[in-house]
Amino acid sequence: MAPSLSEPFSDSSVLIDFVINQGNGVKGLSEIGLKALPKQYIQPLEERMCMTNVQAQESIPIIDMSNPDDPEVKKSICEAASKWGFFQIVNHDVPIEVLENVKDATYKFFGLAAEVKNKYSKEHSLSNNVRFGTSFTPQAEKALEWKDYLSLFYVSEEEAFALWPSVCREQVLDYMRKSEAVIKQLLKVLMKGLNVNEIDETKESLLMGSMRTNLNYYPKCPNPELTVGVGRHSDVSTLTILLQDEIGGLFVRGNDGDNWIHVPPIKGSLVINVGDALQIMSNGKYKSVEHRVVANGSNNRISVPIFVNPRPSDMIGPLPELIENVAEPFSDSSALIDFVINQGNGVKGLSEMGLKALPKQYIQPLEERMCMTNVQAHDSIPVIDMSNPEDPEVTKSICEAASKWGFFQIVNHDVPVEVLENVKDATYKFFALPAEVKNKYSKEHSSSNNVRFGTSFTPQTEKALEWKDYLSLFYVSEEEAFALWPSVCREQVLDYMKKSEVVIKQLLKVLMNGLNLHEIDETKELLLMGSMRTNLNYYPKCPNPELTVGVGRHSDVSTLTILLQDEIGGLFVRGNDSDNWIHVPPIKGSLVINVGDALQIISNGKYRSVEHRVVANGSKNRISVPIFVNPRPIDMIGPFPELIENGEKLIYKQVLYSDYVKHFFRKAHDGKKTVVFAEL
Repeated sequence: MAPSLSEPFSDSSVLIDFVINQGNGVKGLSEIGLKALPKQYIQPLEERMCMTNVQAQESIPIIDMSNPDDPEVKKSICEAASKWGFFQIVNHDVPIEVLENVKDATYKFFGLAAEVKNKYSKEHSLSNNVRFGTSFTPQAEKALEWKDYLSLFYVSEEEAFALWPSVCREQVLDYMRKSEAVIKQLLKVLMKGLNVNEIDETKESLLMGSMRTNLNYYPKCPNPELTVGVGRHSDVSTLTILLQDEIGGLFVRGNDGDNWIHVPPIKGSLVINVGDALQIMSNGKYKSVEHRVVANGSNNRISVPIFVNPRPSDMIGPLPELIENVAEPFSDSSALIDFVINQGNGVKGLSEMGLKALPKQYIQPLEERMCMTNVQAHDSIPVIDMSNPEDPEVTKSICEAASKWGFFQIVNHDVPVEVLENVKDATYKFFALPAEVKNKYSKEHSSSNNVRFGTSFTPQTEKALEWKDYLSLFYVSEEEAFALWPSVCREQVLDYMKKSEVVIKQLLKVLMNGLNLHEIDETKELLLMGSMRTNLNYYPKCPNPELTVGVGRHSDVSTLTILLQDEIGGLFVRGNDSDNWIHVPPIKGSLVINVGDALQIISNGKYRSVEHRVVANGSKNRISVPIFVNPRPIDMIGPFPELIENGEKLIYKQVLYSDYVKHFFRKAHDGKKTVVFAEL
């Protein structure tokens, strides 16, 4: 049997040498007639393009620029930049022959011999402003992208004539020059949409002080379904002006966050998209949107984007005109409630507005703010290595931590790190969805009480709101989860819950043994872990973190809580002396475990639930993903009968768990007061 033509590249060093060092690029791979895609280009399943997720009937707006001063045209541009982040323009001022010339020049450059193109590679180019390359960042990527490019950063015509390849420089310069009028038209309209009516020299430099053009080449691919031309990303530009050829392959993330929209080639059109810089400068009014390029199995494809950027030396942030007195709209609580809760923007929406000051509704009473002088810098909750969970020293450490601290961290447990990373990524993806999509899961709109997007803790009862958004997912069955949970995160959350179940059972077995209960029958297992809920928590950066809280003082109502932190940190636990607080530092791959009120009650006080809180952060967004392991709502909870058979004094009465939980959620966070509900 003849060997596969991909076999020469089973060794990555051979592939890197051929593609990068020799300058052949993926064009070279395509042209040697590979029967199968080299393994280095096979993308993870979740990064491949699933065509069932393509919205066939939807398209980004197409705007006729023949009369750019028409109010309807201006309105369409601003609406497209706000809602879609992408649009196509036709009948603009860039002549067709200029576009055709730059496409021809692109093919001519990539038609050059490998050794000629290689003169412009990272290793051989005379300037960082001229770069021939392949993929995106090959040295950092787990799987390579099926693309070659020539990147040309514009400094001056003199430099372009001195350094750019002669086969394409005049055509690219002409394309950039002719596009400049269109770029200025668009930016003028978009600034007016922000009520910024004058673009002076300083603003023009900020908006379009530097430009870069890429010539992109996507050769035909032996297994296009296994790779990508360009992976999911948003541009870092102010605007991107993209010239497509007639082949097509650009897909844009749809407004529902789950599906993708193909951007069909239209002869003579230019595709315009908002970049991150404009999203930031517009204070989030205009949105940069994820997009990607698929590989093609039958045709070579090119595209030529112009990236319009601030200068590298520029500081970018919301334009000053947009943030003057930006907190004032929320002096009226009804306006804040409407924006944060009714419209589904959450505190994430407030954070992204660039508020100079915290709205008064989030300012906590002095006694509820975190005083850092009360933090025990040299104390920490136990960190327990679970690589041998049967070790008597490990089981002893778990029981002692649950009795003394109520909190501990576990490392080397059975939940794979990639499962934890996936659920963190999914959390960011959910909160990156448009407000109107997240709002479908709010109390007012969710099709089930088991799925709830919200903000703060109980806004209707709180004197001061908490700086947090969340998605709460109560697990009933896989069928319900697939029917009702957001698709952007459901599989990752289910995987996290499934993989955590082994650890939960290990811990409960150890903790029950510590109570001399050596058998967990079905009845006890249902009482200890008969229901589960996972929260995706999002704590956006805050203008005055010292004045508010992410989560106020409370203990959990669970049996156990299994918490995944990100690398930012911000969780504090009440110390044993009751006056001070202990920071729980993030440890990569660890899980934070804490005893909940239900286990304190069931253990008759041997294991203790402890007050904890989360601080707000002034510089970074933070996420956390707790799993709350609970009795079922129908269960009666109270001390296990075995604990009081020997005359141990009862501390707690039997209470219906659903009544206990309702009592917790009827009030604002108030430390450990909920447990009084079950005391004798």
